[in-house]
Amino acid sequence: MRHVLTCMLLIFFAALESFAGSEASGSMIYPVFQDKSESVQRHTITQEQVLLEKAVDSTYIVGPGDFFELLSPKGLDVVQVSPEGTVSVPDCGMVNVDRMTLKDAKIAIQQLMTLKYDERYVRVQIVRMRKMPVTVLGAVVLPGRRSLDPQTRLSTALSVFGGLSTRADRSKMLLYRGTDTLLVDYAQFEDNGVEGWNIMLESGDVLYVPYISSEGSITIKSSLSTMSIPCYSNKTLGELFDTFGSLKELNVKWINVKTPDGKVSTYDLATARDLRAIPQSEVELWEKEPFVYVGGAVATMGKAPYNPQYHAIDYIAASGVTIITGSWSRVTMIRDGKSKWIDPYHDEILPGDYLEIPRTVYESVKDVVLFLASLLTVISTAIIIAHY
Repeated sequence: MRHVLTCMLLIFFAALESFAGSEASGSMIYPVFQDKSESVQRHTITQEQVLLEKAVDSTYIVGPGDFFELLSPKGLDVVQVSPEGTVSVPDCGMVNVDRMTLKDAKIAIQQLMTLKYDERYVRVQIVRMRKMPVTVLGAVVLPGRRSLDPQTRLSTALSVFGGLSTRADRSKMLLYRGTDTLLVDYAQFEDNGVEGWNIMLESGDVLYVPYISSEGSITIKSSLSTMSIPCYSNKTLGELFDTFGSLKELNVKWINVKTPDGKVSTYDLATARDLRAIPQSEVELWEKEPFVYVGGAVATMGKAPYNPQYHAIDYIAASGVTIITGSWSRVTMIRDGKSKWIDPYHDEILPGDYLEIPRTVYESVKDVVLFLASLLTVISTAIIIAHY
């Protein structure tokens, strides 16, 4: 028993000597990381919990309001970049990280910490990024100033501001950043998928979206709505339609185009897609097959399928008119509630027109004579009955 006690005392004094030796030599005792079930002491300057919601690109520009988490042999500290752009590292000092990229800021903080701690046990990471003020003016649904998440791209920012107006000139946006003015061709991103034009916004950016002039727009009428969209001289009608998602939902079969000079033309969809857009035109989209209505002295009255190559004479012939009963010389067309005589061989016919083919003079006189003969027969019969 005596020997056991002696051994225990020797071990105890040896441990004390080892501890004293390490203190005297100035060597450092590094932490042993415990099992995940054990808590790690957290020292925080900010006194608030911080969470990182998404991955951060190394090119992110650090500024006042960002939070960093620092791991050292002492424990964990959470520090915030001050309004002056500096970070105060506990027991190590201060370092300026304002306007640095995230990569450079982490290196600067780590270098300061390694003056006191072994670099093997030093870690620096950003855990919360500051909100950034961005102003968007001009042709957007909800212009104004809002706080956005950092690393917000232009497409996401525009959705926050309600999206672009239908009159927005997407190719000539102006971005004011500090003393610089950038011309942004956002149409290249939306139409052609050029990612470089979907730029990353920065704190304090002011974006101006100009309106396209009335000379540079066309009006589109559909069953969904009537809208005015920008008209680009290098775009076809088909390319303009594809730009706007709402139009893709329509099952368009025919297109009616009214140019600024008042001329109206109708095309099938395949033909219309290749047409060059003319500013100030009105484009009507039809989801149903168009018809022309034919009535009067024809064998078959009613709707006739529209054909842009047809004139009135073609519709009359297709409806079964004959030269005995119908007159081709005084064909009447009714359009928008107005009636007029037309040249059946040359005048243009549009969908929805009503063609009236009058009876010939011979047929009209014959009808009058037959009516009078019938009337005289009735009168004669009545007189005879009255006398008897």
